[in-house]
Amino acid sequence: MKKILIFFILFSSLLHGETIALFFKGNKHIKERELYGALGLHKPYFYEFYKDEPAADPKTLMLLVETIKNYYKRKGFFNVKVTNASSENEIVIVIEEEKPIRIADVTTISQYELTSQIPFIKGDVFDADIFAQSKKDISLFYANKNYCNARLNSKAWIDIQTNYAYLMYEVTPNKVCHFGFIKITSSENVEAKIIESLLYMKEDEPFSVQKITQSYESLYGYEGISKASIDTKIDDNNSVNVDVSITENEKPIRFQIGVGVSSDEGAMASLGVKHRNLFGNLKTVSLTTRVTQIKQNVKTNFDMPLENRNSTGVELGLENELFEGFKENRVFGGVFLKQRDIPHTFKEGLVFDSSYTYDSDDTLLFPEGSLFVLSPKLEWDYDTRDKILDPSKGYFIRSEVMGSLLNEISDASYYKFKLSGGYILPISPSILAMKASFGSLRLYQGDIPASYRFYTGGMYSNRAYGYRKLGPTNNEGDPIGSDSVLETTVEYRFPVYGDLRGVVFNDNTFIGTSEVPDYNQGYYSGGIGLRYVTPIGPIALDAGFDISNPMKQYAFHFHIGELF
Repeated sequence: MKKILIFFILFSSLLHGETIALFFKGNKHIKERELYGALGLHKPYFYEFYKDEPAADPKTLMLLVETIKNYYKRKGFFNVKVTNASSENEIVIVIEEEKPIRIADVTTISQYELTSQIPFIKGDVFDADIFAQSKKDISLFYANKNYCNARLNSKAWIDIQTNYAYLMYEVTPNKVCHFGFIKITSSENVEAKIIESLLYMKEDEPFSVQKITQSYESLYGYEGISKASIDTKIDDNNSVNVDVSITENEKPIRFQIGVGVSSDEGAMASLGVKHRNLFGNLKTVSLTTRVTQIKQNVKTNFDMPLENRNSTGVELGLENELFEGFKENRVFGGVFLKQRDIPHTFKEGLVFDSSYTYDSDDTLLFPEGSLFVLSPKLEWDYDTRDKILDPSKGYFIRSEVMGSLLNEISDASYYKFKLSGGYILPISPSILAMKASFGSLRLYQGDIPASYRFYTGGMYSNRAYGYRKLGPTNNEGDPIGSDSVLETTVEYRFPVYGDLRGVVFNDNTFIGTSEVPDYNQGYYSGGIGLRYVTPIGPIALDAGFDISNPMKQYAFHFHIGELF
């Protein structure tokens, strides 16, 4: 251990000497950025123009070569040859990868099927890091089956003469485990009962690592907590005792500012302030404003956690929005009760909308004047995606229904229903993503704001059209919206080079003048796009065209993050 420590200290100190540019030559299977990372160097992304290109001290050349050679061996290239062709102005590491070690056989001895936990099949290149991770995944798999102390015996035999690897995994599960005593250490302004209400673990319940993970997600869902720790200890009776402690945020007040741009809303700027632990027990209050070229709003939110992972809150806001053909001012707000049971989220609320329509180009379709609508609202979300901005697997379902009855308070009897779902399927190294969205609106009596209708077209809709540009228009050419919509999207996402990815997509839209879309009249589009991966999510550029008339009807879109 001391030798390893001395090695890294020496390596670190040498890298801080006089440096010159460092390059790689001959690497095919391993990306350049990954090789720089193996040396502890960072190759700047295109937007990091202010950072220097990777460089190293020539005195460390032998160490660099040996590090790259060892890294290649970990990735299955045991016969790799690494040399240098350096000059006074640059370091060039030359790599001859040779034939890699490939998997010849995988043997498993387990009471459960382990195929999904072992990322190797016959013919794959052996990777020591992936092999080590597979052992952790199998232990985690058994832990989620209630076996907290399963014993795993795994081996990898490497034959460098034949370039074959033979893998073996043998699991002895031992006894089923359960949660034991749960101790909670809270902080000065957060009571233990609030922390207990956020946990997914209970005494005497079957043990599961997933419940611990869900508890972490629940705790970190509140910004008033800066650090959460869940420690476990197994006793002689296969009982897992748990010690939970949290540290509250020492600076609960946070200011935020942001700028951006998208093809739907144009330039954007936002400003906000949030207190993340107002009067203790993780109550939060925020005030934010967001300004784009078509929408400006300011709103305040209050959120308070309750027992059993429930929460309640209030929202109030002002908004001005520009539609083609009319403009709308709104005062909106509501109260809600939310239950979260990962991956489910349920939300019940009562919302109000006081809107004023003005500057109408067509007073018959977009009547000017004020309306007040008071609506109960129910929402249900189910989300298993691994990430939000750049998901690589999982699926989600979202549903929302709201409505009102005409009375002395509310100006309409109506209902509005929305349902959407998506599935992200990894097909290494590519991804197949599918999504469908359905919406239905029906007005029985009275009037509702014109903005309640469905407006289609844009980067989150049909990408052959601009934002709200799809569908019928009035005599002025203004979109009139629809009472129902069904939209489907299929995307094939694939790597291009380095951090650049490509996408081929198909978007289809059906709209209707009643609560059910007209499936005889569809808008079908195709397109291509590029994604550049960044730490804040992929920067996306899409070009869509209508399949029936691609030269006349097309649109371009740009945004940050995958669409779903």
